[in-house]
This record gives sequence, structure tokens and C-alpha cells, in this order.
Amino acid sequence: MIIKVFRPFWSYDVQKTEKWLSSMAEKGHELVKINRGTRHFFFQQSEPRKRTYRIGFNKIQTNSLSRALLDDGWVKVSQSGNWYVTANEQPLEQIKTFPVREGIVKHNKTILYIFASVLIYLTVIAIFNLILGSVIFIQDVPGHFVESPLWILTYFLIGIGIALWVLTLYSVIKINKTNKKLIGENIQRKELLGRQQVDRRLSKDEEKRLRRSGQLIVKRRFGWIYAPDKLEKWLEAMEEHGFNLYRVGKTGTVFYFTMGSPRKVSYCADYQNIADEGYFDIHRDAGWKSAFISASSIQKWTLWSREYSMGEEQPQIYSDKSHQLKHARRIAITYSCMFLPLVIFYIFIIGANIHLMSNHNLDKMQIINMTLFVLLILNFGSFSIRTWLYYRRLSKRYKYDFR
Repeated sequence: MIIKVFRPFWSYDVQKTEKWLSSMAEKGHELVKINRGTRHFFFQQSEPRKRTYRIGFNKIQTNSLSRALLDDGWVKVSQSGNWYVTANEQPLEQIKTFPVREGIVKHNKTILYIFASVLIYLTVIAIFNLILGSVIFIQDVPGHFVESPLWILTYFLIGIGIALWVLTLYSVIKINKTNKKLIGENIQRKELLGRQQVDRRLSKDEEKRLRRSGQLIVKRRFGWIYAPDKLEKWLEAMEEHGFNLYRVGKTGTVFYFTMGSPRKVSYCADYQNIADEGYFDIHRDAGWKSAFISASSIQKWTLWSREYSMGEEQPQIYSDKSHQLKHARRIAITYSCMFLPLVIFYIFIIGANIHLMSNHNLDKMQIINMTLFVLLILNFGSFSIRTWLYYRRLSKRYKYDFR
């Protein structure tokens, strides 16, 4: 007997879906297939048994698993499009190898950006209508209510818009939370090892004593993520003057240096939308040390360092210059998409206030609000401009090198 179960949002939380599949197997329902289009799971009746499930996503469809997974007892039980389901009947504590999550994380990242864009669009439209309604109300524009059967269509469209906004917000929150769990599942150990290396620090009392004696100095660099090349040069100059980087604060804005001997250290502030499983291993195997790892799972900044000898060519974490330009362009595009909609929104609000000012006298609070909006425009606008200036600097530098 075939059992069909409808789960519309199963891919939003694959770990929860995997636990549900395991519970179904314990009840004697063995997974047969998944219909990705209709969001249905199909089960057949079998003997109750314990099974560990793992869901994967791979754009390159293949019916085979890696030799390591097969040797560890994994079998593929279903494939639907790019999604596939594997199962293992060994006790969980005996399983040493698990399918990677990188494919799901990257897929979720794409879906997350789409939903986030839709959410911003719907929010801006809603705020625009609210402001427009407020302006009409303040100006006391005369009007009258016209009865029409089409009003029900207006209410219906408003209801659809609200439902779509709620669904989009839920999707953004849920997928972001899932990605954090999936990333932590595979690289938590690697990041923890890196943070343990970074966080080998003195006690607070010892740090205070060293600061009083001048052996430990603290510098702050705000907004360096919008011009990472300047941070790299600054840190390298500090090292050459004998200020050795000791640690970086959790927020990434406070830098602690100890007085030591001058040395040659190459720094690289690397941005990854999502750091995959092998990211940290690749760079550490090449001799780089992680001096700082940001806490965000979506916008992953890592500050790498590598000491080298006098006369030796300065090591670069990426030897391909075209890759570095793509990296800089990705930073500029990412932060422009984050801040430019806010700048446009604040400009619209200021324009609405100026329109009111031509008809009414602004009170003190409205003037304060306009001043605040101007400061926000300058602030967020500068973030976007600085990222593009960073991209331009690299473009000019590499254009000169190519000559």
C-alpha cells in the first residue's frame, strides 16, 4: 500500500524533514519517492526499522554516491530533480561520513536573495502607499466615497498582498535559520578550531596590566568591510613598525596589538557569501592563519594572515587577479543592493516633507526627522560608494600590472 503525504515547505528545514523521515521508517513507512512539483512524499508499508536520512542537492544529477559514502553504508533511496535522499541503517554514532550540505546551502542562498528582494519591494510599496495616504490626509484633500462592486476586488488584492508579504517574511526567516544550522553542521568544528587559535588570549587583568604599561595597544577601525584593501595595508604597516596583531574583537572593529619586533605579514580580508565546508581547510593548508572570523553565517568575513621572510615575495591568498576583481565586484554589488533601496526610500521621504513644507510650516520635530534622514542618506550612500571605489582601485592596479 502506497501512502502519500503532502509537505509544502519541507525544503525550508531539511533537518526537520530528515527527522520526520526517520520517524516514518520507525513506524514501518519506507520512503519510495518525492514529487518535487506537488510537494508530496510517497511511502510503502514495510517492517519498522531505524534509518538515518540525509537530504542533498546537486545540480549535476548522478545516480551514484561517492565511494566514501557507499563504504559507510549510505544508499540513495530517491531523486527528484536536483534533490536526492540518502539513507543509512547503521546506528548514528557509528556513522563517520555524511553527505555534504554545500549544494543545499547555495540553493537556499539563491532562494533567500529572491525572497528578500520581493520582501523589500513589497515593504517599500506598502510604505509608499502609507506615506501617500498620510500626505493626502494632512493636506485635507476633499473627496467622497463611491460605492462600487469593484471595491471587493481592491480588498481581495490587498489581502493577497498581505498574505504574500507574510509568506515571504516567513520564507526569509526560515531559510536563513536553516542555512545557519546546515553550515554549522559541517564547518562548526573547523571554525571552532580557528576561533580557538584566534581566541588564545590573556586574562582581562593581564590585558589591563599590559595596556597600562604600553605593551598592549588598542585601535579601532569602523567600516573597514567597505574598503578591505585599506585595512590590509594598515595592518601590514603596523606589523612593519613592530605592532604585532594579537587579536580582533568579536565585532571586528577593535584590534589589539602587542609591542614586538617588526615583521613581514601579509593580510587578506576575504568575503564569502557563504563559506563552504572546505574553505577553511584549503587556506590553512596553504599556511594562512585566521585572525578573525565574523559571526554572521550569510556574510562571512575572514581576516587571514601569513608571515613571510624579508626578500620573499609577498604571498597572496588568491593568485588569480581576475578572481580578485570578481571578489571586489561581488562585495560592491552586495552592499549596493543592501543600502541603495534605503537611500532611495529616505530620499522619497525627504521629498514628501519638502512638498509639505511648501504648503505648511514644518514643526521642530519634522525638521529633526529631515536632518536625520539626510544623515542616513549620506551614511548608507557612503557605504555603497566606498565599495565601488575599492573595486575601482583594484581595477586600476591590475590594469597597470597587466601592462
